[in-house]
Amino acid sequence: MNDIAGIPYVAAEFDKSGKLVQPVTIPSGVTDVIVVSHGWNNSRQDAEALYARLFANFAAVAEPNDLANRNVAIVGVIWPSKRFDELVSATATSAAAGGSASLSPQASAESDRLLNEKLDRMAETFTEPGQQKTIAELRALIPDLQDKGSARTAFVDKVRSLLDTSAQNDEDASATFFSDDGNAIMKRLTVDEDDLDASIAGDGGSASLPLGVGVVKPATGGAAGGILGFLSGIKSAAMNVLNYATYYEMKARAGSVGKNGVGPLIDTLATNVQHIHLVGHSFGGRVVTSTAANSTTDKIKSMSLLQTAFSHNGFSQSMKGYFRGVVDKNRVNGPILVTHSTKDKAVGVAYPLASRLSGDVSAALGDKNDKFGGLGRNGAQQMMPGEVIEGKLLVAGSSYSFQPGKFFNLESSEYIDDHSAITGKEVAHLIRRAVAG
Repeated sequence: MNDIAGIPYVAAEFDKSGKLVQPVTIPSGVTDVIVVSHGWNNSRQDAEALYARLFANFAAVAEPNDLANRNVAIVGVIWPSKRFDELVSATATSAAAGGSASLSPQASAESDRLLNEKLDRMAETFTEPGQQKTIAELRALIPDLQDKGSARTAFVDKVRSLLDTSAQNDEDASATFFSDDGNAIMKRLTVDEDDLDASIAGDGGSASLPLGVGVVKPATGGAAGGILGFLSGIKSAAMNVLNYATYYEMKARAGSVGKNGVGPLIDTLATNVQHIHLVGHSFGGRVVTSTAANSTTDKIKSMSLLQTAFSHNGFSQSMKGYFRGVVDKNRVNGPILVTHSTKDKAVGVAYPLASRLSGDVSAALGDKNDKFGGLGRNGAQQMMPGEVIEGKLLVAGSSYSFQPGKFFNLESSEYIDDHSAITGKEVAHLIRRAVAG
């Protein structure tokens, strides 16, 4: 793919550490480069299909002379993300879901099967010989998890050994995940069906916690009826440990790609262009925010964070947000645009588990007043006075009054009804207005 709707396009592919696979060159005469990053759920084919849809609409919403004397090129970041295919697992307790049958031999065997399938998928991410050995050891522990505290402790310790601890912080309780006793972590991550908010009991299949995390509805009459949702006893906690580890690995990888790869890349590109615009979806929001935090160029003129999957306190001074330096060091010279939607069922994926890890078992998780919540659900929170302007995502053709150095929390539920519903004309128009300045 050499262009999208007539706009020059070049892929920038990185390995998991952020090393650029091949050099990136852009056509001469380009004034504005849009650097866009996909999230955790995309192969290269999926990512480029997303880019094609978004920027076809970027071209479609053009207005006369809105980018006069500007020549735009798109750099599509490709990084090795893996599908995050489970969210929060619970153990069935109600009569409707089978009650005590959740601990039956049949349900236990089904839970073992699901855990092994999860480890199969993790083996595609953790590919080093030592990591493959650890995954085999995790499999061997599964039969003893229900009855042996020593097995639960060893299970958590081995999962933690797969991960790079350098990305841990308090915003998603990852510091707690690495420091606390493994058996205690397993007990905290045992989520009973009765702990789930009533909203997941409604009709319609996939439902959500108040935070916006999808949970598969159990099959009628079966305690372990779905690949996600309900496992036998403590094995639901084991799935949550694996889910959290997968989340954490993608979070760490996204940060490394931004810091070690995309940041240096835009510093190089900046020598030949006037403006750089960063766009990130899901964990791609972490990629481009890490890019802004670690690059040195002063040519970043906008950053659009589309349903971004990191803490809503990530830019907060009072909460010591991980990316506060982006604000304090004025790393973006134009607006920072944040779409957020209560209909996004995936953006807060870590936060119910983070809350459980921290010992908070309250049902109403993840709203803007909660310690744990996602940027793509609530927008930037706990900011200093005057740093944030609240607004809405508007229909294509509308006017925005952007200001440099300000965050714009744009409530987007009218147009973004799913985590990946970010390619429509409304979002494309938003990005185009940011590029126009």
